[in-house]
Amino acid sequence: MDRAERVLVVPRDVLLGFPEPALDGFRPGPADDVLRLIDSAGFFAARCEVETDPEVKQIIPYAFVTSGPDVFLCERRPKGGEARLHGRVSLGLGGHVQEGDLKSGGTAQAVRHALERELREEVLMESSYRVLVAGVLNDDAEPVGQVHFGIVYRVDIEEPRVRVLEDESLAGSFVPACELWSYQERMESWSRILQGHFWPQPRPWQGVTKPPRS
Repeated sequence: MDRAERVLVVPRDVLLGFPEPALDGFRPGPADDVLRLIDSAGFFAARCEVETDPEVKQIIPYAFVTSGPDVFLCERRPKGGEARLHGRVSLGLGGHVQEGDLKSGGTAQAVRHALERELREEVLMESSYRVLVAGVLNDDAEPVGQVHFGIVYRVDIEEPRVRVLEDESLAGSFVPACELWSYQERMESWSRILQGHFWPQPRPWQGVTKPPRS
């Protein structure tokens, strides 16, 4: 980890005191209220100091990519930046908001700049796409989640043509959304939460046998 890297954080009590009750899991829909909080209360701090500090939440733009019925699934390789996620499977692309992402429009706009930068660094999208805010995500059940807070984006790409650029730290390919549940045991907690919301696990008989008659 670069000890000089400074990332965007918001005090936990400020961020999780709004909206009420405190957010636990995924909240779909616009994130304007949270982005206003980030704009007013966010500041940059040394990443090496906040990675284990639960008093602040590091803001993470976190995007999942879809193409029709398929979803882009990633695997974190050992050379990836977050050691606690190595070997895990993820639906999300993204990362920390850095000081260099703060250009114009305040810290809330820096979140979008960071997303665009992370997408350019991690993957090459070889088809037209659009980016939509999908919601916000908080999960304090695991150590990684305790110090991070996600602004979730959905990237809809016209054709399933996405190529990983950071192939030493990441691998990825499209899989049918109906098969995502089979990866749950290896999924990061954020990805499990999103999978459960957007593509819930099928009932045992779905795709196998007809449901029992009532």
